[in-house]
Order: sequence, then C-alpha cells, then structure tokens
Amino acid sequence: MTDIKGIIDNNSEAIKNAVSEKLSHLTSGTEDYITAWKALQDEAAEVVVDILKPLLPNCEFYIPKGKSTYPDIKITAPNGDLYAIDVKCNEASKDPWFDMARLDTIYKERINKYVYEWELIIKYDSEDNGKFLKAYFLKFREVVGMRPDCKGIKYRPYDGKVRPKTWSDFDNEIVYWKTDDDFHKGIDISLIYRWKENIKSTLVPKLTDEQKKEFKALFD
Repeated sequence: MTDIKGIIDNNSEAIKNAVSEKLSHLTSGTEDYITAWKALQDEAAEVVVDILKPLLPNCEFYIPKGKSTYPDIKITAPNGDLYAIDVKCNEASKDPWFDMARLDTIYKERINKYVYEWELIIKYDSEDNGKFLKAYFLKFREVVGMRPDCKGIKYRPYDGKVRPKTWSDFDNEIVYWKTDDDFHKGIDISLIYRWKENIKSTLVPKLTDEQKKEFKALFD
C-alpha cells in the first residue's frame, strides 16, 4: 500500500521550493493585491499537484473552483481515504489570522474525515505591490498556534475558529503540537476551556439559585 503521508512529507521541501520559484516571479501588479494573491492560491495549488501527481499515480487530485471550499487540494486514495492540502495567503505586516477549522467540529469535519492534512502558507508584502516573500509547507497541526491562557490550541473566542501561530513562530520553526496525540490533547483543552468561559460569562449570570442547584446535581 502506498505511503501517501510519507511521500508528501518527504517532498515538503520540493513543494516549498517549487512554489517559491513560481511565485517569486509574480507580483499582483495592482493595488488590489489581496484579490490578486487569493487568485494566485490556485497557481500554487497547481504547482503542488504537478509535483505529487507523478508520485501518486493511483490517487485522484481535485482542486475546487469555489474559493471558500475546503481543501484547496483534495487527494483521494484508491481505497477512498482522503488527504487535504490547503493554501493560505497572509500579508507579512500582520500575524496570520486566517480560519483553519472550528473547535466544535474539528473532530467530525477534519480529523475523522481526512487521514492527514497539510497547509501551504504564502507570505507576501502588502506594502510592495503584493510581492511574494516566502512559502511554508507544514502539517496542519504544525501551523496551529497555542492559546496562552489555557495552553490549548489557539482559537478566536467568540466563534471558536482555530487560528495559526505567529510569523515569529514560523520563522523560528516553533511547533506547539509535535505529535498528533499532543494536538488532540490541545484541542480537548481548548474545547473545555471555551465551554467553561462561555458558561461562566453567559449562562451562570442568568441562572436562578434553583437552576444552579439543578446544574450542580449533574456532577453528583
């Protein structure tokens, strides 16, 4: 059986270098650099497919037409197993803050659905005509940041959307979740912490003393 994960991991440098070579010759050519770089995500995805397709000839590769569809590259193995590679662009002047997943659905929609996931991150200079600066190709978990107040995975409080680490973390090769098991523990920590904070701030103030007793009884 083909080791799809191993092949992709072993070609991470080749992918990063090929994407860098392709995009280093391109700039947005317009003040609307955000739209332009989002369009170039498709070009980056094509580069990745060009590298991996000959190495995985029995797999199906699919690049969706819709910009909001996850993932940017879906790989289907002969046995039906799914693998995902997503492409993200972010300006260098601001730490990455793009959506990666949702805490409340990450197990169902991501971890249990895909055998493995990777992220191709493109850094560009918004102050220099959208000039390409650097590409990073990492496992999904290696891109996710840490939330300092709970030591779980990083997320946006009000909607629970998972967030990436900082540019400094990228450039210093800091990885908060070194194994899949570490990552799953980090997810669980943040899930419980977010539930606790939401209950404390939104539910508890609305409960009567009798209702508080009813909730307390759930733990007896």
